Amino acid sequence: MTDGSPGGERIVVAMSGGVDSSVAAALLCDQGYEVVGATLRLVSCRDGRESRSCCGIDGITRARAIADQLGIPHHVVDCADEFEQLVLRPVWDDYACGRTPNPCLLCNERIKFGRLLSWAKELGASWLATGHYARLQTGPEGEPLLLRGLDPAKDQSYFLAGLGMAQLRSLLFPVGQLDKQTVRRLAQERNLSTAQAQESQDACLVGPGQLLAELLRERFGGQSRPGPIVDESGRVLGRHRGIHRFTVGQRRGLSLPSAGRCWVKEVRAADAAIVVTGDEGSLHGDRLVAAVTSWLGPGPGEHGRDCEVQVRYRHAAEAAHVEACGPGTVSVVFRRPVRAIAPGQAAVFFDGARVLGRGWISNGGLFAAVEGKARP
Repeated sequence: MTDGSPGGERIVVAMSGGVDSSVAAALLCDQGYEVVGATLRLVSCRDGRESRSCCGIDGITRARAIADQLGIPHHVVDCADEFEQLVLRPVWDDYACGRTPNPCLLCNERIKFGRLLSWAKELGASWLATGHYARLQTGPEGEPLLLRGLDPAKDQSYFLAGLGMAQLRSLLFPVGQLDKQTVRRLAQERNLSTAQAQESQDACLVGPGQLLAELLRERFGGQSRPGPIVDESGRVLGRHRGIHRFTVGQRRGLSLPSAGRCWVKEVRAADAAIVVTGDEGSLHGDRLVAAVTSWLGPGPGEHGRDCEVQVRYRHAAEAAHVEACGPGTVSVVFRRPVRAIAPGQAAVFFDGARVLGRGWISNGGLFAAVEGKARP
């Protein structure tokens, strides 16, 4: 909960049907707020492909059951068209260009804390709460500070780094100061039906054994762009079925039994080639360029700044020096090399626990340069 929490106001809680958002809603009810539950419908059932994931039929059913338990109203907010155009289409465009996108960041920025927040305001709510493991505090000038969640194993501040100040001023994260074990215990004490619910999937639409990139290719009628798999000298080792199936650092799915242990070093969109290496150490790079950066805290300024930079969700932030190198673009030099810097992923900047900002990685490696198409 943010410092100086509101009282006696209407709060919309984004309920996914999982334990975290269920406990978030329950805690706010305990504190006497007027709580309204809302679940996003992100995929239309008109084409028969609605996911049974956290954002599909099962999630809506579980969220409605929790709302009934808590005695609060529950709404389903249909964002399928916006999700298709603002999240899924840009994600496929990235895959088609050989990049590795992060759908969850786009969904948070454009749908959950865009469309849903607007819906909450239209309903007369002052606040939108979610079950994210992140924290908000008030800075010395009254500005919101976005911080990591206290549970380092569940911290989700990486996924929220692209939000703006206006959005943060209307948000609450009730479980951000708790660990997962405590959240489970609170759910059990309240006999919530989601107390033992499995963890939500990282990507909507995807079931066990399915590949998001391939599902999106089929959805949008995209080309698979098959091509060669080559080693670092250019020698052809095999063929692949499409560059959208690969990301930097990947080992599985190469089907190169004669080449021994190999990892993807580069997805080369120009000629649809997948460059592999047998030396895992060569996957490490000491710099990157990030475009379309947005800042919640002090940016690099004229002389740059030192901070920690996280290049993907399951990655420990590393100390780095960040400098501006163009409009909305920064260069990052790490103190020590970082494994598998993938264009298309988000680089999130931290000062300790505080989130400073976010940029989209356009290039990375030992000798990075500003190139490639920036995310629209």
